[in-house]
Amino acid sequence: MFQRPRLSALFLALTFVLPLGPAAQAQAQACIVPANADALQQEVLTNLNAERKARGLSALRLSAKLDKAAQGHACDIARRRSISHESSDGGTLKTRLRKAGYSFRAAAENTGRGFGSGTRAVEWWMNSPKHRYNILLDRVRDVGIGIAVSDAPDSKLHWVLNFGASK
Repeated sequence: MFQRPRLSALFLALTFVLPLGPAAQAQAQACIVPANADALQQEVLTNLNAERKARGLSALRLSAKLDKAAQGHACDIARRRSISHESSDGGTLKTRLRKAGYSFRAAAENTGRGFGSGTRAVEWWMNSPKHRYNILLDRVRDVGIGIAVSDAPDSKLHWVLNFGASK
């Protein structure tokens, strides 16, 4: 006769007796990253740098630390179907950059939702005065690009750009 281990039965019992709170449930959900995320990231970077070059500004370079902060926030806002600059835990851009280990003297953030391509995202941001300002900010040199997909039935791309100048 087959007997299940007690630990599994205990785990199952605790799962039904002690449900996760909303914050824990959101963290437990996996982030959905599009299969073509690398290509989308490169498309955004190419378009950002074309806009900057056309205005005599230096090109942005990808930063692993800014990428980490941007991707984490993209996952967070995708789970919430939001474009908020505030994290679900109340965090701000500054707190996210510090957690990612990016020491900055200047920082800015663009978020967006629903753009089907990196080109379309940059076009939209360039037509929004505040977002355009961030893209053309002369003192930033680095960028992180996060992209995540909200779950079905919404299934929209959520975009985060973190701009920075390190100390």
